[in-house]
Amino acid sequence: MQFRERRRVIQVIRTVYDPDLKRGRSELVGKIDKATPVVADKLQKSCTPEELSEILTYLDDRHNRLRNEAVRAGAESLPAQMREAAEYFRTHRDDDARAFAMEIRLAWEELKTALRESGFSKSKVLKKATEKAGTPKVAVEVALEKVEEPAAVPPAEAPVRKPRARKEKTVRVVARNTEVSKADEAGAPPAA
Repeated sequence: MQFRERRRVIQVIRTVYDPDLKRGRSELVGKIDKATPVVADKLQKSCTPEELSEILTYLDDRHNRLRNEAVRAGAESLPAQMREAAEYFRTHRDDDARAFAMEIRLAWEELKTALRESGFSKSKVLKKATEKAGTPKVAVEVALEKVEEPAAVPPAEAPVRKPRARKEKTVRVVARNTEVSKADEAGAPPAA
């Protein structure tokens, strides 16, 4: 059996051998509505028990796949929703907010338990986040001409930003442990 998902229906297709063509030929057995995926009586009558079990297996797999995609999408969008909820609670203090807060607290405890049981405890997650944020990818020193000390290196927690060159001042960018070329000393812009 083959299943083709169209806009509003799932087509159930059977391949039948055609001796005249000496190959298989597809024939439409029936349709299943996507909004209410149940096997209709007409489709049940036109299918063998093996085909019927194959249809039911397909519908179960499709339901599980769609549910897993929805759950993943919910987990993916949860941080943004939590930030929006925080903004809501900063501006609202009515009875609706109190009811929402109670429901959110219960769900939050359930989420924390699930995260901990899955191996994503608070200390592990925060440790990995600080490790990722703390390792700069490229170490660069920025020094202005006429300044004898190198510019201070930003602390490990702060993100490393690319320095901007100003039009009125000449900025020389030198990577650590390299020599300055003659073109850099003449004031040429650094190669990107």
